[in-house]
Amino acid sequence: MPKRLTLALILILVFLAKALADSAAPRPVLAQVSTNTPSPSPTASLTLIPTITPLPTATPTFTFTPSLTPLVLGNPLPTVGPTTTPGCPPPLPLSIGGVAYVRGGVNVRAAPTASSAQVNYYTESVTVRVLEGPVCDGIYNWWRVDGPGNGGWIAEGRPGRYWIYGYDAPAGTPVCSSPLGFTLGARVELLYGLRVRAAPALAGLVLTVAPAGTVVDILEGPVCGEGYNWWRVQVVVLNILYTGWVAEGERGAGDLYLEPQGFVPTPVCAPPLPLPAGMTAYVEYQRDESPKNLRVAPGLNAEIVATLIDGIGFEILGEPICADGLNWWPIRILSRPDVAGWFAEGGPVNYWITPRRPLPR
Repeated sequence: MPKRLTLALILILVFLAKALADSAAPRPVLAQVSTNTPSPSPTASLTLIPTITPLPTATPTFTFTPSLTPLVLGNPLPTVGPTTTPGCPPPLPLSIGGVAYVRGGVNVRAAPTASSAQVNYYTESVTVRVLEGPVCDGIYNWWRVDGPGNGGWIAEGRPGRYWIYGYDAPAGTPVCSSPLGFTLGARVELLYGLRVRAAPALAGLVLTVAPAGTVVDILEGPVCGEGYNWWRVQVVVLNILYTGWVAEGERGAGDLYLEPQGFVPTPVCAPPLPLPAGMTAYVEYQRDESPKNLRVAPGLNAEIVATLIDGIGFEILGEPICADGLNWWPIRILSRPDVAGWFAEGGPVNYWITPRRPLPR
C-alpha cells in the first residue's frame, strides 16, 4: 500500500510539472488546412497603356434630299430642246433663202393656217425656195415658199410624217422641176446625145458622151443640182461600160432627155396655175429669152398672133386647155384690147405667167 501511494504521488507531481512547462511555452496557432492544391501566385507585370488621341467629332451637315416627282406611265419625259410655241413640235432647221423639197399632195395656202385660201397644189414632189418662217398656228409650223406656180405657205407636218425637207444648197441655186418617176433598175432610152459625168453637176468630169437612142440602166437618183434632176446610170459606149450621171432635162419646158425604153409619150399637162377668169397676170421671161408667142388656138403649131414682150399685162378670159403638154390660157392684152389669143403658161421651173408684175431688168 505505501508503495502504491508513493508511486501515485510521484506520477501526480510529474504530471503537474509537465503542465506547468506546457503553459509557459507559446501555443501554435492552428490554421484550416485547405484540401485544394494552392495555385501559384501571379507575378505582376508592367503593362504600357497607349495614349488615346481623341478623334475629331464629325459635325453633321444638312443634306438636301430632292423630292421625287411621281411619273405618270405613258407620258414621255420632257426633252430639253428648242423653244417652241405650245402645240407645235420643234421646227425643222430650214434656211431662209435655202432650197427645200416638198412632197406630192401638199396644199399651198395664202396664210399660215389650214383655214386660209388654197393658192396652189403640188401633185408631185417639187423643189422650192424658203422665203419665211416658221410660223406656228398651234398645230403645225408653216413656211412661206416660192416654187412652181403660186407661192405661199406650206405646213411642214409633224415628226414621223413631214411634208417638207431641207436641202443644203447655196442661195441663188436654181430649183428643180418634179423628177421623172424612174424606178431603180429601169432601162431608159436617151432622146439626145448626153454627157455622162462623174458627179451630178454641170462642172462634173465628162466620162463619155452617150449617143441618142442609147439604153441606160438607172442605178440611183434623182439628185437636184443646178436646176436639173440627175440620175446615176450605167451605159455601154463603144463596148466600154461607164457609170456616171446624166441630166433628165427640164420637164416643165417640155425638153426631156430621157424616157423609158419603148415608151410612147402622151402629152400630159401638169396641174394648171390657179388663174381665175378676170384676173390680171403678166408675161415673165424667167429663165430664158426665147420668144413667148400668143397664138390663135391652143397648140405649138397654131398660127402666131403676136410675140409678147417681158412684163406685158393681160386679162385671163377663161379656163385653160391642155395641148402639146402645156396649159394654154385665153387672154386679152391690157394695152391692146383688140389683141387676144391663147398663151401657154410654161411649166415648173420655167413658168411664163406670173400674177405679180415682174421687176424691170
